[in-house]
Amino acid sequence: MALGARLSMAQLPDVPTGTISVETQVVASGLNSPVEVVPVNDGSGRLFIVEQGGRIKILRNGAVNATPFLDLASQIAAGGEKGLLGFAFHPGFSNPGSPGFGRFYTYTTETPNGAADFTVPMTGSPDSRCVIAEWQVSLANPDIADPASRRDVLRFTHPQSNHNAGKIAFRPSDGYLYIASGDGGAGGDTGDGHTPGIGNGQNITNLLGKILRIDPLAPSQNPPSTDPLSANGRYRVPAGNPFVGAAGLGEIYAYGFRNPYRFSFDPVADLLIVGDVGQNAIEEVDVVERGRNYGWRRKEGSFLYNGGNVTPDPSPDPALINPVLEYDHGDGISVIGGFVYRGSAIPALQGRYVFGDFLKPAIGSGRLFYGDLARRIMEELRLGISPRLLAMNIKGFGVDTAGEIYVVGDASGGSGEVRKLVPIPAVPALLNLSTRARVEADNNGLAIAGFIVTGSVPKTVVVRGLGPSLAVNGQPLAGRLLNPSLTLQDGNGATIEANDDWMTGARAGELAGFGLAPSNTQESAVVATVPPGVFTATLRGVGGTTGVALVELYDVAQGAPANAVNLSTRGRVQAGDDVMIGGVIIGGGTTQRVILRAIGPALTGRGVVGALQDPTLELVNASGARIRFNDDWRSEQEAAIIASGVPPTENVESAIIETLSPGSYTAIVRGAGGTTGVALVEAFRLNP
Repeated sequence: MALGARLSMAQLPDVPTGTISVETQVVASGLNSPVEVVPVNDGSGRLFIVEQGGRIKILRNGAVNATPFLDLASQIAAGGEKGLLGFAFHPGFSNPGSPGFGRFYTYTTETPNGAADFTVPMTGSPDSRCVIAEWQVSLANPDIADPASRRDVLRFTHPQSNHNAGKIAFRPSDGYLYIASGDGGAGGDTGDGHTPGIGNGQNITNLLGKILRIDPLAPSQNPPSTDPLSANGRYRVPAGNPFVGAAGLGEIYAYGFRNPYRFSFDPVADLLIVGDVGQNAIEEVDVVERGRNYGWRRKEGSFLYNGGNVTPDPSPDPALINPVLEYDHGDGISVIGGFVYRGSAIPALQGRYVFGDFLKPAIGSGRLFYGDLARRIMEELRLGISPRLLAMNIKGFGVDTAGEIYVVGDASGGSGEVRKLVPIPAVPALLNLSTRARVEADNNGLAIAGFIVTGSVPKTVVVRGLGPSLAVNGQPLAGRLLNPSLTLQDGNGATIEANDDWMTGARAGELAGFGLAPSNTQESAVVATVPPGVFTATLRGVGGTTGVALVELYDVAQGAPANAVNLSTRGRVQAGDDVMIGGVIIGGGTTQRVILRAIGPALTGRGVVGALQDPTLELVNASGARIRFNDDWRSEQEAAIIASGVPPTENVESAIIETLSPGSYTAIVRGAGGTTGVALVEAFRLNP
């Protein structure tokens, strides 16, 4: 896995924190270096925990059996990157009519005694050999394997102690066993036992640095098969493998890997997804297809590899397949492949590839990521309601028969743990965010509200654009916008819904049911159920009309494990009563730590004409009593504002941090000295 410290080389943008939030639930602890969790599809609900030291343990009904299912500690070479690395049940394990009934397979590293089926030329002695073995469950006890049933299927020489890969799994769509092999170890795919000039990853006449595919059953167990026999006679080689009957070894399915330690299949899209650990710079995730070359050691990720350095590839060779996801060593040091989420408990993750990195040294913890393989983008999972570190070195993942995902590794203190990904609790946070500002006809004068939803599930929200009903002391507000229209867009700029006159909306009945129907029919509103993400609501005056308007965001699904955590509204700040007014309602029964910002000069760099050059910010409670005032954010609370992670970029901009009890609050943005211009008022929910 190349788990040691690596040279961090900034080649790619930092991985951003995403909007999907999960919690982790410890389901097993006190383990010895667990590396994966494997389900068995026999209705028992058992999960099998693979420990690198050589034991396979059963997790059933929330408890780990005292007796291991299989104990290979005395038979293998473990430590560092070696050990019991892979485990898979035959697809016919639970079917009495299948030749695979009661059979399972392991991937281990062992001392290099005895003959190997495949070797590589070496001047010295190999460090170990990698062994695929077949076993049978005890006929008397389904929770114990028969230790005398071992049958070695495939053995190949491994030159050095690292880069052993280790994952094995049967593909649901073809029933064959896929095997991940590393490039042989050392560094750069060079040295004794590595093919001079090209490395093992590019050499199709050895098994190292490959994804292999075989039918592991003894040929006598499956006589109808027409797949050719292996050279050792212990398994069959699928006839459809790319090098069967051609130059190269028939067992190879794909090549050009460094250390493809963990892979998985998405049973819905039938994709083979591999996490290939990089050298000194790039970690990568590949969607692997038959016969393709994934580049190592000619490339590391999408970059050219030059004996320890990487450089951008100005003219990519189409024969070398680039990764679908990649990140550099500023974000981690060893990618740990995971699974596409196909469970039901965390709808926000549906169809996303969940994976991780063993360790980011700067934070002392592994990290969880999720990726959109089609769009080739990745983000970091948020952990908990108030994001925190995982506090675990990740060594593998697992999935149960319901499609729920588990992460395994060594927690702080060294205890091996299995944690299940579960939804965050439903804790109401910011229930209502609103801003009143003047809407002009030009683009810089529109009221543009951006908001962020984080959580585990989609969230139902109401966005309203009010104008005609605005009043002060019971009297219509002078200069109010008489006919507002509203457009809601997602983070990619796609329109979710546009509305002019709320009663024409697709979910107007629900709006009335929530008690949020505007009092004037010319006002606009949208009811939308949105996944965690970033959204924008734009308020305009119909026909280019202008005036003061109010844009509002309501959380109407307070029992859902998701929250609106940010609202930022851009509009024109005038003098007198036409200042910008932002409102926040804190829900639930606990306090919330919030930062409020008034941004002006920084908008000029975003193309805004006429930005307010010196905004001030005042926070008042529901009674109108001032809680805090700020003009120039560095003048007070500077350290806390910097620590929040979202300080303004210009010293003349304003910010306030407060821990607020449940209730209603108002933030007022003015121009210092009565100045006017376009400004942005923002409210962020912070970590405790």
